[in-house]
Amino acid sequence: MDQVKTGNFLKELRKEKNLTQEQLAEILGVSGRSVSRWETGNNMPDLTLLVEIADFYDVDVRELIEGERKSEMNTEEVKDVAAKMADYAESEKSKLLKTVRFISVAGVAMMMVAIIIQCLNFEAQSTLKIIGIATSFIAMLALGILALYVNGVLQKMVKVKALTIAIAVALIGMLIVAARYACAVFVVFMFIVFDLINPGRSASGLAKYDKEAILEKYRSDLNSGLFLFPDDTDKIIDGEFDSKLKTGLLDTDGHLVLKAHYSHEDYEKEIERISGITCTISYKDMSVTNSVKYDTEMYNYPAYVAVDGYDYVYEYALLDEENDTIIYVLISYPKYAGMKKFKEYLKKDNSDYNLDNGKILENFTIYFHRFDIDDDPLMSDVYMGYEY
Repeated sequence: MDQVKTGNFLKELRKEKNLTQEQLAEILGVSGRSVSRWETGNNMPDLTLLVEIADFYDVDVRELIEGERKSEMNTEEVKDVAAKMADYAESEKSKLLKTVRFISVAGVAMMMVAIIIQCLNFEAQSTLKIIGIATSFIAMLALGILALYVNGVLQKMVKVKALTIAIAVALIGMLIVAARYACAVFVVFMFIVFDLINPGRSASGLAKYDKEAILEKYRSDLNSGLFLFPDDTDKIIDGEFDSKLKTGLLDTDGHLVLKAHYSHEDYEKEIERISGITCTISYKDMSVTNSVKYDTEMYNYPAYVAVDGYDYVYEYALLDEENDTIIYVLISYPKYAGMKKFKEYLKKDNSDYNLDNGKILENFTIYFHRFDIDDDPLMSDVYMGYEY
């Protein structure tokens, strides 16, 4: 097919209609630049548009392909034109295939880069990130295989034995990586299901406070002995209690808040009790005694602190000295503790609760201690807790 000849013929036909390139472009719904490229032979209309142009100029499509008017065509000419039309269609198909190849390869490459970036910044505690990486990886794998197949590359690659082995090894490696994230997704799914079937237990009202029952059910999960909390409510004149604790697959999330108003005398006695709290932890012939710490900076009230972020747990007693009132607070996993209505009892700087730094076992607690045990490699650098 002579594109220049066809282009000149298109130009002649347009002039016969006394049309400018812009006018023809508007009629055909294309740009003036497209018409110009057709008439110079740099590009050709697609097959569907070619039929529309032939109808507009009242010529045969074969004549457009040939680039000249023909009164009659013999059999050989018809065959020749048919072959040229097939070449024309194949040329258009080739251009489209090149575009598809470029888009598919570029898409796979960009998706691979995105997955690598996600993996480099991977945090096991981010549910959405786990699901995002897993689905992106599966999509990239499927798109990559499809792109290779459509482009005909896959069929050629499998004919080369060494390349086939390399592809198989690469796929196995990718499947291993995929399995890791598939397991992570499964774990996340189990957490979601467990949360749905186990919404947690809530209680409110001073009459619902039962320290012994709470410890019996949640002590090990909360990493706390609730030493700051009073054993009973006998000396409390009036107060409020609110709790919501939910046992997950691995830990217990939630909060305990007890607001207790005492007589001045009982308030002073309770402060004396709290300030003297200690916890002794022993291992073989070693032992350590931890004491609560007093703080006037972190909270809106002076506070005695038993746990400050150890394993995502906080236990403290806030002192409202003017009203002879103590607010006892325990929070496990602040992100999920449901403390919105108790903002006054939280830390002044909420960024202090962002502990996703791998050092949660280095934060303050009276209930655990790390013993460095040089003579026992299996027990070296181990955390020990008080006996329940």
